[in-house]
Amino acid sequence: MPEARKIQFAWKRRPSEIRGYERALYTTLDNGDYIRVDYNNGDQRARLYVEVQDENSASYYSIISHGKITLERNSSGRSTRVAEVLKERAAEFSTIPNEDVLKLINNQYGVRSGSGKIVSEKEKQRQNEIAETRKKYFKHNEENPYSPDDYADAAQSRIAFIDFFDLATGIIIGGIFFLLNQFSFIAMGASFAFWGILIGLFDIVLRNREPVFSKIILFLGAGTVLYIYGYFYV
Repeated sequence: MPEARKIQFAWKRRPSEIRGYERALYTTLDNGDYIRVDYNNGDQRARLYVEVQDENSASYYSIISHGKITLERNSSGRSTRVAEVLKERAAEFSTIPNEDVLKLINNQYGVRSGSGKIVSEKEKQRQNEIAETRKKYFKHNEENPYSPDDYADAAQSRIAFIDFFDLATGIIIGGIFFLLNQFSFIAMGASFAFWGILIGLFDIVLRNREPVFSKIILFLGAGTVLYIYGYFYV
């Protein structure tokens, strides 16, 4: 594996716009290089991509399907130096915070999971924040069957303060539409449903986190019930 360099970066996640892939993890390294992995767990396929800053953002990518390399291309359409460029950044790719994605890469180009990972300063800070959130929302219980990772996930994506804020904001917005439209359940239901969709987009696009589906379903369900009630019974 290439020697680890001192780096400061944080992986971000978003839906992939490349056909055949579900989501993407991407980051910019301290030297300006842009690296990215698009992946599809169902099809067991991953696409490793690098833009090299010192080469006028020349691009290199490889497709790994079922653990095997099936395609290598650079920005000129050839396979020249693709393996070399990806191997040089194996340590950085190994910091991907998703074990399933690392399994899709299957140790190709020297990308490893587990030992040998570089933990960036931002990633350390994020882990510390999760730990503090866990202490705030959960009490220690010797008989609790869940692991610390379960707590971290819950604190990060299920009971974060922003989710309570979204719930309160949605209720207020629905109430405003209800009053402004002369006690219209239709208007209130439509506003709830629209807010449910909107907060899902907020989580994915603005907050770079998995959407909290229970929150979305709550607003969509309540909105649908109120709309039907207002349309047929009022």
